[in-house]
Amino acid sequence: MKKFLAVLLSAFLTLSSFGLVFAETVDASRNGVGIDISDFSTRDLYANTVTGEIFGDAVCTVINEWATWCVPCVAELPHFQELHEHYSSTPEADVQVLGAVYISISCTPTSARELVEEHGYTFTNVILDSVLDSAFDTENNGVPATLIVDRHGVVRAHVNGSFASSEQLRGFVDSWYEILLAEESQGATGDINGNGTVEMLDAVLALRMSMSIIEAYNVSAGDINGNGSIDMSDAVVILRMSMGIAN
Repeated sequence: MKKFLAVLLSAFLTLSSFGLVFAETVDASRNGVGIDISDFSTRDLYANTVTGEIFGDAVCTVINEWATWCVPCVAELPHFQELHEHYSSTPEADVQVLGAVYISISCTPTSARELVEEHGYTFTNVILDSVLDSAFDTENNGVPATLIVDRHGVVRAHVNGSFASSEQLRGFVDSWYEILLAEESQGATGDINGNGTVEMLDAVLALRMSMSIIEAYNVSAGDINGNGSIDMSDAVVILRMSMGIAN
């Protein structure tokens, strides 16, 4: 037993040293993924207060950042309207659509509201605040951009650029909805990165979170022992799961 634990620990430490570099590359390319934006507080285009509490209303929230002067943004807004209408007509899907307007001299709340009303867009559009902007990182990424956010307010996916069609957008959102729904229905699964399988990268992520090297996210999937956080014991169990030793 001691020999087995020693081998397991050695494999885990070796994997962790490799994973520290690999995970940093993944995090950098995934932009806002893992950021908790549940504490955002802003107003919609009609001055109504909207806060992060809205995330609790749906399994999956889609947030699209746009501006009136951005041609690709304006071109894809009908796709988000179609998405909103689809999920509004099938409430069991439990997906909501939000717009986040990037305010500037060229795009004011008034001009954004006029555009929304002119085209009959009925999904909620809010003014981008500092919390939302921390995930979009507009200064470096530009607009348009789209986030997938789970019920806890954690960003799970970040796409820079526009969707070419409503079908492309719908496919992307449907796949993430299925992942998030599975997490809620199954509880802690070990699949921290949300790709549908428990693998060694999930164990590395759990280890890094337990050591506070990266901010904890997707706790519902990684909290195997049910103590409300991702700790070292969770990381070890997830490693065993990835190796087929435990389930």
